Amino acid sequence: MIQSIKIDIMKREMSDEMDIICIGLLMCDIIVKPVTEKALSLDATPVDTIQMLPGGDACNVACNAAALGMETALVSVVGDDPNGAFLRRWLDERHIDIRSLAVRGGQTTGTSIALIEPNGERHFLTNTEIFDTLYAEQVPEEWLRQARLLSLNGHYRLKNLDDGGIVPLFQKARQYGVRTVVDTVWNRKGEWLPRIAPTLRHTDIFLPSYQEAVQITGETDVRAMRNVLKPFGLSVFGVKLGEKGCYMTDFKEEFFLPAFPVESIASTTGAGDSFVAGFEAAQLLSLDLYESALFASAAASYTIQAPGAVGGVPDVESVRQYIRKNRHLVENIAQ
Repeated sequence: MIQSIKIDIMKREMSDEMDIICIGLLMCDIIVKPVTEKALSLDATPVDTIQMLPGGDACNVACNAAALGMETALVSVVGDDPNGAFLRRWLDERHIDIRSLAVRGGQTTGTSIALIEPNGERHFLTNTEIFDTLYAEQVPEEWLRQARLLSLNGHYRLKNLDDGGIVPLFQKARQYGVRTVVDTVWNRKGEWLPRIAPTLRHTDIFLPSYQEAVQITGETDVRAMRNVLKPFGLSVFGVKLGEKGCYMTDFKEEFFLPAFPVESIASTTGAGDSFVAGFEAAQLLSLDLYESALFASAAASYTIQAPGAVGGVPDVESVRQYIRKNRHLVENIAQ
């Protein structure tokens, strides 16, 4: 039985058009940096920054897609608490459609504490119990008639959407011509492929990290991963390789694309989500596979130079200018 859902409806006019529906994790990210191993052994350690920002895979993808000019909706859940109010206000100010954001009384908004090392690497402490009350039924069928992409962000951390729970929604979306996208997080329970296989059979674009793809496929070579996943009928399979870039295939062509060189790294938090948002936006801009990957990589490069998981990605034209200025750097590395 689905619990009664209190939906937060902000009093502003919403667009009739919808490019991307993101469903998944929405959290408060508390960022602490710099944190060294020595600091964790001390009773009290001064740090340069303690900052609270919106985060969570679905939030990051939605916000970055919106920054890139996409009409975006976010379907998730928050507690009826100050952190939940902060997230709802922040999202509304950025014109994210949150009419299907559920507010749960008596529960704590999802929270992640990110401990950032001086080199930009990060470690997380999380509370995600509230996402056990996120349901696919929160997505109105009317939205599926309007949308162009339905993006599941946070598979393996969403009790009611994992293990095929999202399948009926994906099936209905595809009936309306909506392409489906899946992005994963680390699976704490094991059984990687059996848990995601039902969903992959109804997925168009699959964009895991390399570490997640290794666990899902049992392979360490990306071409072997491709062969394992080909029977699922994906249109696009991409592997995020971090500082090494990405591997992309549509099962007709394939390529490795190096990451854009950057002068400094503020944090790698959210870089993968920015890649997903950039790839989705590029696809909706009718770019081909290579140009979509290049666009996604450029979006990710903005994020790692900014604090937090959102806010670093600029508008579409800025990304295009960045690519025109720097694509030779990537293509020279590729050679």
